[in-house]
This record gives sequence, C-alpha cells and structure tokens, in this order.
Amino acid sequence: MKNLDWVDVLERLSSLATSQRAKEHLAKTEPMTDQNAASVQISQTLEAQQILALGKRPFMESLDLFPVWQSRLSKEATLRPLELRDVRHFCLEAIALDEVLAPSAQSWGQSIKSRLVRGEEPLSAIEHIMTPEGEIRTDASEELFKLHNEKKQIVRQTQNTLDQLIHKHELETVLQDRYVTNREGRWVLPVRSGKQHDFEGIIHASSHSKQTVFMEPKDIIPLNNRLRQIEVDIEEEIERLLRTLSEYLRRQLTEFKSTEAAMLEADIRFAQGQLANQIQGQPPRFSDGPIRLVDLRHPLLSITSKDVVANTVELQGDDRILLLSGPNAGGKTVLLKAVGLAAQMARCGLMVASGPEPRLPFFKNLHVGVGDSQSVDQHLSTFAAHLNILNRAANEASKDSLILIDEICGSTDPEEGTALARAFIERFAETKCLGVVTSHLGPLKIGWSRGSGVINGSMEYDGQTGRPTYRFFMGVPGQSLALQTARRVGVDAEIVEKAFEYLSPESKRYHASLDEIETVKTELTRQQLKLNEQLKESEKTKAKYEKLVQQMESEKEILIEKAVGKAEKKIQQLIEQGQADDVFKKHERLLKIKTEMPEIVRAQSGGQAQRVTKKIETAQDFAEAYPAGSRVFAPSIGRDGIVQSAPNQKGEVTILSQSMRLSVLWNQLEPPHNSLNPTQNLIRQAGLPGSTQLSSDRQIDVRGRTLDDALLKIEEDLDKAVVNQEGRVKIVHGHGTDTLKKGIRNYLTRSVYVVKWFAGTADSGGQGVTWVELN
Repeated sequence: MKNLDWVDVLERLSSLATSQRAKEHLAKTEPMTDQNAASVQISQTLEAQQILALGKRPFMESLDLFPVWQSRLSKEATLRPLELRDVRHFCLEAIALDEVLAPSAQSWGQSIKSRLVRGEEPLSAIEHIMTPEGEIRTDASEELFKLHNEKKQIVRQTQNTLDQLIHKHELETVLQDRYVTNREGRWVLPVRSGKQHDFEGIIHASSHSKQTVFMEPKDIIPLNNRLRQIEVDIEEEIERLLRTLSEYLRRQLTEFKSTEAAMLEADIRFAQGQLANQIQGQPPRFSDGPIRLVDLRHPLLSITSKDVVANTVELQGDDRILLLSGPNAGGKTVLLKAVGLAAQMARCGLMVASGPEPRLPFFKNLHVGVGDSQSVDQHLSTFAAHLNILNRAANEASKDSLILIDEICGSTDPEEGTALARAFIERFAETKCLGVVTSHLGPLKIGWSRGSGVINGSMEYDGQTGRPTYRFFMGVPGQSLALQTARRVGVDAEIVEKAFEYLSPESKRYHASLDEIETVKTELTRQQLKLNEQLKESEKTKAKYEKLVQQMESEKEILIEKAVGKAEKKIQQLIEQGQADDVFKKHERLLKIKTEMPEIVRAQSGGQAQRVTKKIETAQDFAEAYPAGSRVFAPSIGRDGIVQSAPNQKGEVTILSQSMRLSVLWNQLEPPHNSLNPTQNLIRQAGLPGSTQLSSDRQIDVRGRTLDDALLKIEEDLDKAVVNQEGRVKIVHGHGTDTLKKGIRNYLTRSVYVVKWFAGTADSGGQGVTWVELN
C-alpha cells in the first residue's frame, strides 16, 4: 500500500487532527469490517463537514494528557495544580465542542453532544481555587484569605523593623551592607565577620568569602517564627482544598471518560471531514459490481494543484480489466493509483476524490503491484518479486478483489513477458475481479475480444507537441511513444530516424494504425473540450440568474419589512389617536387587525434554516470573504499564508507565508488547510465569563533537525518558558533513529530548569514526544 501513496494520504489525514492520540489513530487507518460500517462512518463524516462549514473547527489538544490525570484520580491521588490545569483545559474544550455542535440537529452531532460532561460545573470549581496559569488563588477559601492577609501584615512589620535597624547609626560599623535578604525562609541582615558578637541575633549562614555572616535580629525572631507557621498553615490549607477538589472531580470520572471517548471520536471525524474538503471529496456509494468514478483525481494532487486533470473510469460486465497504455510519463501510474486510492479510501470510510456519486464495490482485497518489490534478503530480483505478486493475486482474486498492476511483466524479454502477462490477465478476467493493469508491451494491447473481460484504455498525448495531456480514453490502446519521447528530450534526430528503420514491418504498420486512432482521438478531444466550454458557459449563466433571483428575494424581504413596519406604525398611531367615547372599541378592532396580519417567515426550502455561504465569483467577493489578516491556502507553495492586501487590478493578492511574501491570483487561493484554535472564542460565545482564558502548554517541535540544532532550539524555548513562569512544555522529536530522542533526554536530565521529564505514553503522544516539567 505504500507504493500506492496510501501512507502519504494517511500522513496528510493524521496531520489534520488536533490531538496526538487522534493523529496516531488516523495514521493506522484500516478498512472497515463491512460496507455498512463504512457507510455509517461516511455519513458521520458528512455531518462533520456540515459543522465545519459553519466556520469553526474545535480543538481537542487536552486529550493527550487526559490519561495522566484520569489515572491519578482513579488511584484516589490528590491532583497537583498542573494537573488541575489539564482538567480545566479538558473542560474548556468540552464546552467549546458542545457549542460547535449546538446548531446540529443530526444524529451523530447529537450523539457526541449527549456524551459530553457539563463542563461549566467542574470548571467553576477549579477556577474558584486556581488561576488559568495554575496558581492557587489567595482568596480560594476564607481561611486562606485570612492567612495571606496576616502574612502580608507580618512581612510589612518585619520589613519596617529591619529598615529601622539598617538606619541605626550605631550599626554602621556592624553591617556589611544596607540591604535585607532571606535565608531558609527567614529574614536576615548581612553582618561583618567578627562583628557578630556586637549584634544580637541568630547566625543562619555565611558568604562564600567568609567576610559576611547573615544574622536574624533578635527583634524579629517572633515575627519570623509566626511567618513560618503561617506558611505551613497556608500549605496545609492548599492541600486541603486540592484534596477536596480532587474528591469532587473523582465523582465525575465516569462522565469524564465518556467525554474523552466522544472528543476523540469528534477529533477523528473532523480530521476526516477536513481531508474531504481539501480533496473536494464525495461520499462513495457501494455497488454490487461496477466501478463508476466520474472526474476521478489523485487525492494528493487535488490538494497541491488546482490544475489536476480529472478522468472518468468505468469498469463493469465485459469490461472488468482495464489494460492501460500510453506514453511514458503520461499519467498511467497516477490514474492507476487514483483508482486504487478511491477503493482503499471508500472501504476505510473516507471520501473519494471524484465528481458526484462515485460508485464502487466494497473490496475485501486489494492486490497491488506498483514499484520495485525486489528483496535482497529473499534473493528475489525485481521480476521475481513482481511474479510473486501476480501469482498471489491470480490465486486469491475473486469478485470482491481489485487488481492493480503497474507495468505487468515489463522487466524481462518482451516476447516472453507478453505471453506471461496475457496468461495472468486472462486468469484475472476468469475470477470476475476488477482491475487496472498498465503496460508498454505492444502485442499485449491487441487480440482481446468483446467477451474477454478486458478492455483497452489509453492516456492521450498532443500530436503536435508530443507531450502528454493526462486525459484518459476508454476503448482504444495507446502508443508508448518511445521514439517521440526521444525526439522531445533532444535525442539526435539521426539516431531516432535510424531507430525507426530498425522497426519490423509489423511494428511500422502498427504505428500507422495507431496514428489513425490518435487522429480520431484528437477530434474527440476537440469535441469534448468544446462541449465542456459550453457546459461552463451554461453554469455561469445559471449562476448569474441564481444570483439575480437571490438578490430579488433579498430586496423583496427588505420591501416587505418596510411595508410591515409602516403598517404597524400607522395602526399604532390610530390606536393612540382614538376618540375617548369609542377608544376601547377601536383599540380592540385595530389590535385584531394587527394580530391577524400574516407572519413573515424567512426559511430555506426543506423547512430547516441553513447557513448560506456566498459563492466567491469575483475579486470583490474574495476581498469581502478574506480581508487582510485572513488565512488562506496557496496550492502553488503547498501551505497556508496570511492575506496582506485586497486583489489589485490584475487580480493578484499579496500573501505572507513563513517569511516569504508572494503575489497569487485570488482565484488560485483556497480556504486554509490548518485551522487556528477557536476554543477561546467558542467559550466566550457559550456565555462564560471573559476572564475564562485558555492556557496551553508550549510545544517545541524539533523534528527533522540535527541534534545540535534541536538542543539550541530547546534551550531557547526553555529560557522563554521559565521567564514566563510556564510549568510544562511538550517536546515533539519523533522516533527516527532514536539519536535525537536520546540526546534530548540526556540534555533534559542535566538541565537546571527541569524538575522532571517523562516520555509520552501510547495515549499521550507516544515515544515521539517528551513532556518536561519546569522548576
């Protein structure tokens, strides 16, 4: 499956999840048990897409640390402030998810919503005693408030006493310097060595030079004693509060576990929905036999390029095995991979990169022979490994199988390779399986009768330029164009002409017949392009009239509102101006008129209010939808950027991406592929206090760096984290060869900033992540 680009698709899919746990789950995506399970997942992904269309993609980053604090609660441990901050983050994201799902009336969204904890209650309990940064509030309890106030008073009294001592004239020769410091939690003064006998107090420490001793004056010993006792009392009160809060949270463990499962499922579905958006995917319908993929595209090309050539592939009945031929670098392998990925994604419950209503069976087996499968360990040459794949496919294939073979038997003697290839293809056809087989073997392209189960197909090339167009034609074989390719890449003309002379008479006649076919194909292509242009014009006209109808409806609503407003105003005036003798009668009559006026209801067809997203058709539409500062995706560079300007007269928009500034046509830009975390806005939207802030751990991503470069980056970020008083950071280093991971962990063991570090568990990021708690 790796040679089918499946691993690359999964990397793209997993990158769209917001939690490491969802990323790892998606990276291991496998086929569903049956087509019903796949269909259910696809319908849920469709719901997720509809929710994403409202403009908010909820984040579930708190899932990565859920197992840590959940496990400690289960063991009846008292949670530390850092762990309570994780519980708080979890509750905030649960509230944000609930807010995103609120408009959804469909089954999946409501199912997720029903499994979420009411996060406001535990959040309120946590915020009662702790700040968003993880510090215990001084007013968390009445006792704590009193202790902190008393501590402030004693500290102030101590400072005043020490200040008086410092400024006493008779102590000038005794004190080393006029400052106050702290040793082992007690306030002291610096006294010159040898003068301690002239100063009443207790010695607590001395300087490295032994020139100074730090003494606690006798006058503040009772104050320092009380201060120490208060600090012990504060610690005990904080411990009591933490213990009480942990017991309260422990009683909600069942709801927390249910919420965790719901959030993980939501993160996975939203990632699948985002991928479907990026590849313009369509929900597949499972059929009993045929494949019908209209406007099929390779999903990865759909993401990175706007000019992907889409092709339609249909396999059914007597046309079960597609024998695909055509020029080198003409798109045969890409089309084969696109068919294979469509089948694999459908049976994994993912959307398919195609036009509307893709149909294909739920394949139980995919037999893939793409790329070089040689094995030195097993003493298999490229051809021997290729034959192993073909033989296994021939023995295991059935009507529930899809065969995908690139360059069948092409790495051996052409005559023997053709014979073997034909025998294998005939066996595939007998098993009633479906398949795509590519080949450059000329004799293999002929001799297939109508009922053989095999149909030719070819990739088109431009006869004038000799370059491939990547368009697919069903029913006709294609030329490999070795001689034309040689001319195109600049091979000496004399060598090319000489090669043509060496062709057999049969080959020359074959090339002549293919030239005639290519002429017919060119004419068909011309007609098809003309038809496509006409369809585009029709779509433009249709869109124009739909826009006019929408504008008319909007104007009609405004006019109705104005008319209703005038009528209500007039009626109200008549009521107020009624004569005294019949005021009650007039009032009753006019109120009746007002009550019976028809209610103006604005709704979309189907009875349910829907979000109407304005279609972007002009540069002005783009400027309104994506003002400066908005995020967009630029296919030309394959990543997101920030819009810096409105479209100019040429239609170019300036965007900034990773310090690179470039101009791109507005119609070549797409919605952003990487969402920003909307949790803060969502919890504000949910009506929680503005002081409720989201506090996330700093993440240091050093994947792909050398060890020295990674350590430099980590050191800089740890400095910043300590300055900002951050309690924990997350280092993402990946697995690789373990050199980077071991080097980083050795460095952390020696760092004075680090209290402790621990590797991510299977549920909190895996061994590719190291969590660091800071001093």
